[in-house]
Amino acid sequence: MEGKQCRSLNNTRSPFSTAFSSFTVKTWAINKNRLSQRNSDVAESTCLPRTEDVMELLEEDLTCPICCSLFDDPRVLPCSHNFCKKCLEGLLEGNVRNSLWRPSPFKCPTCRKETSATGVNSLQVNYSLKGIVEKYNKIKVSPKMPVCKGHLGQPLNIFCVTDMQLICGICATCGDHNKHVFSSIEDAYAQERDAFESLFQSFETWRRGDALSHLDTLETNKRKSLQLLTKDSDKVKEFFEKLQHTLDQKKNEILSDFETMKLAVMQAYDPEINKLNTILQEQRMAFNIAEAFKDVSEPIIFLQQMQEFREKIKVIKETPLPPSNLPTSPLMKNFDTSQWEGIKLVDVDKLSLPQDTGMFISKIPWRSYQFFMVVVLLGLLIFFGPTIFLEWSPFDELAAWKDYLSSVSSYLPKSADFVEQSVFFWEQITDGFFIFSEKVKNFSLVALNTVAEFVCKYKLL
Repeated sequence: MEGKQCRSLNNTRSPFSTAFSSFTVKTWAINKNRLSQRNSDVAESTCLPRTEDVMELLEEDLTCPICCSLFDDPRVLPCSHNFCKKCLEGLLEGNVRNSLWRPSPFKCPTCRKETSATGVNSLQVNYSLKGIVEKYNKIKVSPKMPVCKGHLGQPLNIFCVTDMQLICGICATCGDHNKHVFSSIEDAYAQERDAFESLFQSFETWRRGDALSHLDTLETNKRKSLQLLTKDSDKVKEFFEKLQHTLDQKKNEILSDFETMKLAVMQAYDPEINKLNTILQEQRMAFNIAEAFKDVSEPIIFLQQMQEFREKIKVIKETPLPPSNLPTSPLMKNFDTSQWEGIKLVDVDKLSLPQDTGMFISKIPWRSYQFFMVVVLLGLLIFFGPTIFLEWSPFDELAAWKDYLSSVSSYLPKSADFVEQSVFFWEQITDGFFIFSEKVKNFSLVALNTVAEFVCKYKLL
């Protein structure tokens, strides 16, 4: 009986050889398909199949046909098919329950060949297949080695000291890293581990010392500027509340100017604060990256993330910080409503804020500004002069004076009342000069009002 069992086991194909032959055939088919699709260089055309594909193919041969899971305590039947012990126990129990008188012969679920086994314990344990399954589980659980992006399937198992990054063997021999200095993963890990501590400490010191202090300064300056403007705005409110409805329009106008200055302050500070918040957000991201991988003990993963962390810090440090002190208007410091106390209600329209063109605006040179205003005023006089002279003609005045002179000549000393006539004509002459002066005054007022309206309309001053 023992001799028959030995001959049966010798004639039985090894499950490991079956799995290996199937794995070899499938691997050859994959390599054949890849070789037909790729016409690149010889190094890449002869690459081995990916690790994921190999593991998937191997898992198919290590799966029980009944439960579709990896073999658990595999038992081999005389027909060389393998099944889990628990799966066979379930089949045997069902075979016994379905037989009324006597148990029928057990048949292989795969080939339906009858087996004279009386129990699962009598079947031979497939130790080879069991060992393969255990090794497969260990390989599957172990961390996967990263592969090169430029050379498909090649593991990153070399560290380039020149470029401070992980590379594969093809990169080191015929890629961009040819003639560079290389190091082993263990040596590079030890060196970069020490470099990480100093780099992280310097980064943390820089982050706390420069960026946060800049943010505090900007926030403080913004708050003070807004407080000054709000305080001045309250002064204006208190002043105009005494004038009731008559002053509402002017009050709203001046308050609008303050709101414009507030908006100018916000427009000046908020972009800088937003820029600095963006920089701080990048710093927090870099800090989180460092916190996430500083305790990593896997050399490959640590070196890979260390490379990303170094590039991140380089970009952050090269980003300039915005200025913390921005120019503000002198109006925020020197404004006082006491200068308005002597203003009468009739002169309310003359109230205005102190003129200041230097708030976040480049000033025009004074000489150029004077020349520009002279040219504008002369142009206005030339443009509006004909219209004004149409309203008042000097020729009419000369004709009137001619009539006066003729009347004077007619009354030259021909009577005794010469003195009375002289006084009369002197009054006529005085009235004529008065009328002439009134015309000149009206002409000047019309010209000045026209120029003033134009200047106010276009805000030239």
